[in-house]
Amino acid sequence: MRYCNTLIAVKNMPASLEFYKKLFGLEVAVDLGWCKTLTCGLTLQEHFDQIAGFLPETMKFRSNTMELYFETEDFEGFLALLDAHPLVERLHEPKTYPWLQRGIHIFDPDGHLIEVSESMYTVACREFEKGAGAEETAKRVQHPLPVVLAWYEKYQASQSSRLSVCGTDCEACQCYGTMCGGCSQCEGKVFHVHEGGACAIYACVTAEKGLKSCGECRNAPCEIWMNTRDPRYSDEEFAENVKARIQALKDRT
Repeated sequence: MRYCNTLIAVKNMPASLEFYKKLFGLEVAVDLGWCKTLTCGLTLQEHFDQIAGFLPETMKFRSNTMELYFETEDFEGFLALLDAHPLVERLHEPKTYPWLQRGIHIFDPDGHLIEVSESMYTVACREFEKGAGAEETAKRVQHPLPVVLAWYEKYQASQSSRLSVCGTDCEACQCYGTMCGGCSQCEGKVFHVHEGGACAIYACVTAEKGLKSCGECRNAPCEIWMNTRDPRYSDEEFAENVKARIQALKDRT
């Protein structure tokens, strides 16, 4: 025996499809006419009373005893999308629950209740960024410590992977994820150096000294750092940039 999916009755298939496509980016994965399964696994069933054998007058829509639950890593982005569709009915405005998760309840065209909330991993990461450890975060978000510990390890790994050997936060760069995957991913062969070459700092740390980062080098910040700088920085801005990168390397170790 295995659980397959959830099916909800709909009155107007085109209207329901438009709703789930525009707000949740879902497409039809399996089309069986009156029955359509979406890419998330949710199934929409038109004329459910005829198929199941219910009397039409017994069909009860707008139940408040169940909900469809969605999570997003970009809650603000979803709210902006929701604002672009003012006809979508809201049960309430966005709110923060006692476990620090932000969420909102809305209704689909047939009155099915839907909750959209930010993922709990996102909530935990927000606490980690404030300096909270796993135990403290577990208490704040009201989740089991083993679960939060796993999130913390994932968060730490993501922080390490986006931080270059010189302490630069690659994710803060406008080219990250498009023109460049970060220094660790491209092994220092960033887009702004000559083809086939590598950043002088990266080459020094990894190829010449065999270190993991400049944080392990007693000479940092060195002359190579001083000669490898964004020309847009003033002397004062560059000095602050160097200071921040050194601190980031210390925090990682």
